[in-house]
Amino acid sequence: MTAVLARSDFLRTPILAAARPAGFKEWHHFVIHGHGVRILINFSLNNEVFGTDDVRLAPRVIVIAHDENWAGAIERFDEHAVAVSADLGALTIGTNRMTIRPDGYRVSIDLPDNAIQGDVHFSSTSQPFAVRNEPAGDGRISWLFVPRLRAQGWLHIGDREHRFDDDLAYHDHNWGRFRWGDDFGWIWGTILPSGPENPWSMVFVEITDRNWLRSVSRSLYVWHHDEPAAIFRHAAVQTRSNGRLPRPADCTLPPPMRLLLDGEVPGVPERIAINATRAGDTVRAEFHSRSYARLAQPSEVRLDRSTVLCETDGTVRASGTVNGETFEFEGTGVFEFLYG
Repeated sequence: MTAVLARSDFLRTPILAAARPAGFKEWHHFVIHGHGVRILINFSLNNEVFGTDDVRLAPRVIVIAHDENWAGAIERFDEHAVAVSADLGALTIGTNRMTIRPDGYRVSIDLPDNAIQGDVHFSSTSQPFAVRNEPAGDGRISWLFVPRLRAQGWLHIGDREHRFDDDLAYHDHNWGRFRWGDDFGWIWGTILPSGPENPWSMVFVEITDRNWLRSVSRSLYVWHHDEPAAIFRHAAVQTRSNGRLPRPADCTLPPPMRLLLDGEVPGVPERIAINATRAGDTVRAEFHSRSYARLAQPSEVRLDRSTVLCETDGTVRASGTVNGETFEFEGTGVFEFLYG
């Protein structure tokens, strides 16, 4: 399993005089399903176009946490603060570093201006899976995900300290050439059981148009222990959302974007039901939202719009029969709703 991860995951971003850097984006995303806390860590590279032909690299490190409320920071760095190792296995942004290791990932966080520091080792306990060239408006996005890892380490955020001792976690690595604000949106979610002894894990993703009226691509991935047990795509997956969570976002990052967004973004669904059936396998999962944070940036398509990601914490009930084995569990979910 470690050999598969080591040869599958590496940095793709064209920052070293590679062809067509304009519009290319890449990020490594980690979610810790901790005991009473959710932690999101993101290392992001975005090649911005400005002027007629100029391209500027915009590196960012994002850390947000939810225990009682969501809190965190988005910190942008100068393009010269980025370093990529020769083997494409390590990314440094300022004094923050993400390293791909044979057994998983090592993430070091140092954002002193926002009182955030930490060091976490993510050990992979499931095989990675890659999905390539999904449509994203006029562009394309590829992603590699590891549905289940174990997190060891610590994170200080503000006056709170979080420690992790084999807490379940999730990772995805995304790259592609597209524009924020183009005609696409998405729903993405990581689902893990509350008990680490439970062998089931799930990842859901749906790409839609900007208004969420047309589904472009929809998939549910189900893992049993370290291997994929079932993959449901397109018509094999049906979803239904109900209501809106009756509370505002806990926070908006960066904070100045709140002045532009309040009253414009419709919030997040209160509940999403996912039903999947294929070749004798059936799975049902229901996600109940509890709270969310908004991450926002200006649209790359229109000056009068913003792109908003709502990171949502919640609970999950899942059940089904896969390969003749019946299962049922309660767990945690972190769902992301993209409004273009």
